[in-house]
Formats: sequence, structure tokens, C-alpha cells
Amino acid sequence: MFRIKIFYGWYIVAASLLIIMLDGLLLYSFGVFLPYLNEEFGMSRAEGSAIFSFRALVLAPAFIIAGRMIDKFDPRAVIFGGGVIAAIGMIATGFMTKPWELYLTYGFFVGLGDAVLYITCVAIISRWFVKKRAFAIGIITTGVPLSGLITNPLTAWLINDFGVRNALFILGSLMIVVLLTSFVMRSYPQDLNLKPYGEEDNDDKETNNNSSHNISSNQNNDWTAKEAISNINFWVMYGMYLLAFITFLIVVTQFYNFEIDLGIAALAAAGPPAAIGVGSIIGRTVLTSFLAEVLDYRKVILMCFLAQGSAIILLLIFKDIWVFYLFGLLFGFFYSAVVPLFPTMLGKFYGLTALGTIYGVFATSYSWAGIIGPIVAGYIYDLTGTYFYPFLLAIICCYIAALGAFFIKEPRKKIKRVLGENV
Repeated sequence: MFRIKIFYGWYIVAASLLIIMLDGLLLYSFGVFLPYLNEEFGMSRAEGSAIFSFRALVLAPAFIIAGRMIDKFDPRAVIFGGGVIAAIGMIATGFMTKPWELYLTYGFFVGLGDAVLYITCVAIISRWFVKKRAFAIGIITTGVPLSGLITNPLTAWLINDFGVRNALFILGSLMIVVLLTSFVMRSYPQDLNLKPYGEEDNDDKETNNNSSHNISSNQNNDWTAKEAISNINFWVMYGMYLLAFITFLIVVTQFYNFEIDLGIAALAAAGPPAAIGVGSIIGRTVLTSFLAEVLDYRKVILMCFLAQGSAIILLLIFKDIWVFYLFGLLFGFFYSAVVPLFPTMLGKFYGLTALGTIYGVFATSYSWAGIIGPIVAGYIYDLTGTYFYPFLLAIICCYIAALGAFFIKEPRKKIKRVLGENV
């Protein structure tokens, strides 16, 4: 009988998918909890959204710390320890009685622990795969939309049947169980006497397949974090990522509230936000596995930003729930290119040696987006009494981000000359 030997990196892909689903749970469940927390604690839209913004503020330094920890420590300890902190924050929120306490539990602890879940998995996968790296990252990052597909109706059902506080207890406990998969993780293939997937034939393919539609391999890949952060290309991508997530977080945190305001029943209103997850799963399969392999990454990103922003226009014109489902599918489909392709470009441009730290700094753009997007959207709603202007802001951010695709260039590392070297 023949035994099929599975490369260990694929087990890490499976574990990473489940771990990133927890990151998605923390993201998507907030939008469902928000109207109930606002009602129970007597908060305005801006005040309730500010909890998410505070959590994002905590994430900014936490991302940088997590990135350095990934480069230095066992990922099993990093992921499990951080994840448990986030889970405890969720559970503790169920015991709180005052609005300011939510900033400590749902803001600080969830933000601190959540920082390790996503970037650790992306950095580790980048080390384990040379061939099919974008595909592997695309698979694990589907954990966020897949979680959204499950989390929105699950959270709405738990709140409807068991109450807000018990829903927090249940989801926090579920997180701890899923975190056990983190013990599959390993920092490098060399830890198990393996080579990265595709390393054997990578040199020949990189030499002979430097076609114009792919980002070519950097001849000197080992950039330090300081060198990468000093490169203008890094900040172009950083700005695009920031605008992309301002758009995304405005939609994700306010969409459910938007539907409730229109008189749509709670369980029915959970469907369209979940459709964002469905669209994103399909999009990551199509865009990351196919289009990104045959087209210039920058063209894919440009197309997706323009289409994503245009999809939001549906919310400004129509008020029918079937249109909201259509919006969710389209928005999720085109948003899906942003998440796997930017980390893939970081690995291509700057190498893998310091990728954890580099990506940790890069991920702070998500934190700033979390600080800006939800609270500004909530504040604009409080001033105007409509979601027209917050959604219009999201469209503008998306279109500006699209322009950045014209400025992304493959960086060239400056080689320091040794003193006395002949020129």
C-alpha cells in the first residue's frame, strides 16, 4: 500500500486557518454586539464604536511587539498566550457593568491578545513556502471571511437565545478550545529538518521566469526591518493598506446597525454581513490562485479597489435586503485581494529574515484604520442621523487607495561598500 507523504507546511496551513478564524471572530462579532452594548450601557453610536477604536489603538504597539516576538520566540507560545489573553477579555466583558470597563476588557485585553493571531500565521507561512506562497497565504487568510460567514449568524443567534453576556462567555470559551491548534506551529522548516516548499526548484524558476506580469525576486532579499521601513515603497503600500481597512472597518462595524435602523429583523440582518465572508472566500480563491499568478499584482489590486468602492454605492441607492446580499458578495469578493497580496509583496520585496518585524510595523496601518474608521463613522452618523456620509467616506478612501497601485515599484536595496573596496 502506498502512503502519501504530506508536507508538514500544509498542517501549519490548516492550523493557521483555524487560528485566523479567531481573528475574524473578534472582528465580525463586534459589529453584531455593538447595537446591544449601546442599548445596555446607554452609549451613542460614536461612544460604542470608540471601543473598537481603542482596541485598534492597543493593537498598534502590540503588532510591533508581536512581530519581534515572532522573529525570536516559539510561535506556539506566542499564539496560545496571546489568544488566551483575548479570550479572557471576551469572557470578562460579560461581567462588566459600566461603559469604561468595556475599554479595559473588550478594548485593551482583546486588542493586546488579538495582535498575535494574524501576523504570526502569515509570517510563519511565508517561511514555510517558496512555491505557492501567495496561494498558501490566500488559504489561511480566508479564515477571516470564513469566520465572518459563521460568526455573524452565530453571534446573533447566541444573543437572541442566551443574551449578550452569555454570548460573550460562549465565544470566549470557544476561542480557548480552538487555540489548542497552535501547538502544530513551528518557526522554520529547518526545525523539522525540512526545506521550504518549492525551494529545490525555486532558483531555476526565478532565473528563467522573470516575466513582466509577476513581481520579480529581489536579488538581495535579506533586508533588515530598519532598511525596509526606510524605503518609500513600504510607505506607499502602508498608505494603501490604511485606506483599504478604513473602508473595510467602516462597513463591517456599521453595516449591521445600518440594517437594524431600516427595520430589518436581527437574524435576517446578520445575513448580508455574512455574505461579505462568502464573497471574500470566493475572491481569494479566484484572485489569489489565478489572476495574481497571471497578471501583475498591482493591476489586480487596482481593479479590486475600484470595484470594491463602487460596490458600496449600492448601499447609497437601494434599501432592499436582496441588494444588501449582492453588495456583501461583491464587496467581499474584491476586498479579498488586499489581504493576501500585500504580505506576499512584502516577502517578495524585503525577504523573510525580518519579515515578522516588518509585517508587525506594516500591520499598524490596520490599527490606525481601526482608530479612525469606526469612530469617525459613528460620529458622522450621530451628527447627520444617516449612514450615507460614512459610506461615502468609505468609497472615497477606496478610490484614493486605488491610485497607490500606480506608485508601487520593486525596491532596490542599497549595498554598502566596504571601506577601501575598489569601485
